[in-house]
Amino acid sequence: MQYTLSLTSRMLTIVAVCFILLCVLMFLLGMEIGRSLPNKSPATLPVPVPVPYALPNSIPKELPLEGAK
Repeated sequence: MQYTLSLTSRMLTIVAVCFILLCVLMFLLGMEIGRSLPNKSPATLPVPVPVPYALPNSIPKELPLEGAK
């Protein structure tokens, strides 16, 4: 038995419509998956607190005492 496949304009229209529907459904599925993920927007992330530190070269060798002159 032999099958003959001809690409008529009707068949191309059906393929194009199915492809567009597939793209729309994949987009909507991605939106639903994105909605179900935990929200990590920059406003809700904890702000890192800067830790003060001094470089070894910036520390004075002798610290002056407050009462000594």
